[in-house]
Amino acid sequence: MRMREKLFNLAVGCSLLFTTAMAHAAKPTTLMYVANEGEHNVMVVNLTTEQILATLPTGNNPHAVVFAGDNKAYINNRGSQYLTVIDTEQLEVSGIIPLQATSFQLSLSPDGETLAVSYKDALMVSLIDVASNIITATIPIGETPADGFPEKPMKHPHWNKDGSYLYVQNNIENKIVKIDPATFSIVAEIAMPGSNHDLVPSANDKTFYAVNQNTDTGTSLTIIDAENDTVTNDITIPLLPGEVGFGHHGDLTPNGKTFYFCNEGGYSVTLIDTVNMQVIKSIIVGNGAGHPVFSKDNQKVFVIPHKDNIVTVIDASSQEVIANIPAGEGKKLAHSSYISADGKFLYVINVGDQNIVKIDTVNLNVVSTIAIGKKALAFGTTTGQL
Repeated sequence: MRMREKLFNLAVGCSLLFTTAMAHAAKPTTLMYVANEGEHNVMVVNLTTEQILATLPTGNNPHAVVFAGDNKAYINNRGSQYLTVIDTEQLEVSGIIPLQATSFQLSLSPDGETLAVSYKDALMVSLIDVASNIITATIPIGETPADGFPEKPMKHPHWNKDGSYLYVQNNIENKIVKIDPATFSIVAEIAMPGSNHDLVPSANDKTFYAVNQNTDTGTSLTIIDAENDTVTNDITIPLLPGEVGFGHHGDLTPNGKTFYFCNEGGYSVTLIDTVNMQVIKSIIVGNGAGHPVFSKDNQKVFVIPHKDNIVTVIDASSQEVIANIPAGEGKKLAHSSYISADGKFLYVINVGDQNIVKIDTVNLNVVSTIAIGKKALAFGTTTGQL
């Protein structure tokens, strides 16, 4: 064999070895897409290396991040009448989807094929086909008041577990509207005691727990029979001194027997017995209680406040506070949170400090921070190969 051929074969062999080594070296890592509303962009953060991989332009005030298909992320812009679409393989903006109004929130159907869009300045819901990025229907659910909306008319859209129905709020008329996405039609309207923020389903999807923002009694948890589209109970949330009623989010314990209700209008989480339908107790947490997050072993509940800089930790068995973890100097934490797959770390965003805060869920302390952009109120996480 000639020397030139030997060198060529050696080069090919080295190239194959290098390619094989790189393929084996590639491993899944968690990527966080942080929507910086104050800078109109999304930062992609590698949570393993704590490095920023990309900063991608969006519309004004990007908020929710929803992953769909093999390589798409949808960003709703609360200051522009379009969605931004990101290619999650190339880490670049791949397009926009024009809307008829300004979106408030997004929700992906259980089969991953349809994206529902609620609006902040219109009473309608749009359905987008994920494969084509085309709006297949925009369904009106109410009339715009002559003098405009006194509050945001819609909040979080919610699919039932098999995707046969979509539920959205009409907070101008205090209704939950049930939509058949196959026929693009309204099939039921459920009268509510006030404006609603979010719906939480029971494990069997037969009961919905509606976290209400404002009611005549302050705020409440409404229980809905999802099979008959009727309200079966409405539980008034007790207010502590100095609180006003403004329900935000909540969640059920894994056994479905206790509901954690966060009152953003105050500093408490109210625990509700879902068997006897009565309040168990209210627990003092950070100001602007927003979201309860269960640890992977379901032994702890982390409460994320929106007007404070502490994460309150509740022992799920004793239902008592076991720690208040300082999460920086800024007096606002974001809406989103993430617990790592191994359950060891909780990630939250301190909006004022402009960083991601990584918390050890065993020792209950901050272990690192990652600098991000301005007014990062929400994020999404996905797994990428790097």
